Amino acid sequence: MDLKISYKALIFIVFASLTVLSCQSSSNKTYVAQGNQYAKDGLLREAIESYKKSIATRPKNFAAYRNLGMVLVKVGNYKDAIRYLDKAMDRYSNNFDANFYLGEAYRALENYADAIFHYQKSLKLKPLDSKTLKALAWSYFRIRYYSEALQTARKLQKVEPRDAQTAIIISRTYLKIKRYKDALNTIRTAKEDAEKFDLAYLHSVEGDIMFELGAVKRAMKLYKLAVKEQPLLAGALLGLGKCYLEEKRLKVAITYMERALRIRPYLTETHLLLGKAYEKINIQKAVKHYQLFRKQASTDPEYISLLTDVKKRISNLRKSKKRANNKENL
Repeated sequence: MDLKISYKALIFIVFASLTVLSCQSSSNKTYVAQGNQYAKDGLLREAIESYKKSIATRPKNFAAYRNLGMVLVKVGNYKDAIRYLDKAMDRYSNNFDANFYLGEAYRALENYADAIFHYQKSLKLKPLDSKTLKALAWSYFRIRYYSEALQTARKLQKVEPRDAQTAIIISRTYLKIKRYKDALNTIRTAKEDAEKFDLAYLHSVEGDIMFELGAVKRAMKLYKLAVKEQPLLAGALLGLGKCYLEEKRLKVAITYMERALRIRPYLTETHLLLGKAYEKINIQKAVKHYQLFRKQASTDPEYISLLTDVKKRISNLRKSKKRANNKENL
């Protein structure tokens, strides 16, 4: 009798366990499918919650890790995105989306070496994917691998010959290596059949080229055209500030540069220029911007050579302020 009861009990326990596992598996699939639908509908917060519930019920659901990481990139939570996408790599190391979005997360955090690695893996799976080629070209540009940036952008140009961003990458790269004629030809050709939305960005880049060539008046006209079409275009606002600074119109220059800085707080060059503009107006603010420049430029090869001069400027300004205070106290 005891054996019979034990046997029945065992059958019941096994059946119950299988039922629970079946329910968990079904529930898990439902959470992932629900998350996918939320993401498709643009309900990203709801998608995140669904994927997290899926992971809670099945910690080795790599699809949930991948999809959650991708959505976290879209909402700008890059650190958590990397954490989840890294876990997904156990199963999805050769998956296009997993690598592309991991590249996007690393690029957003300015970890360009890892971003480039994952973009390259993505391109092995889809060699002519335009968004990956574009992201890779910008990443090379940011770490000053200008030859690689040009090579990648030219490949992208074959895929999307009328894409304005491609022309901007190529033109900006030419500008960095002082091939001004090539930079100008590239941007002017792109403007010939550009969409109206893209014109502001193209005007701004052409303004940068003209400014470097010393044609400040022409640069100013181009920046004004850009700002008229896109009032929040930080690069054009900064360009106008540089033009007015060149003309010694300090207060106007400061207005435009501070507006650019509000839009893009990490425009390193802006702090340097604001420091120069404020030197004769407000020593305290000049020092503040020079210090911010030193902090942001300390790891940037483009500006490292300027750090010694900026340090001297800060020292001289502090001495000047001290002398002024001593005179007031006499």
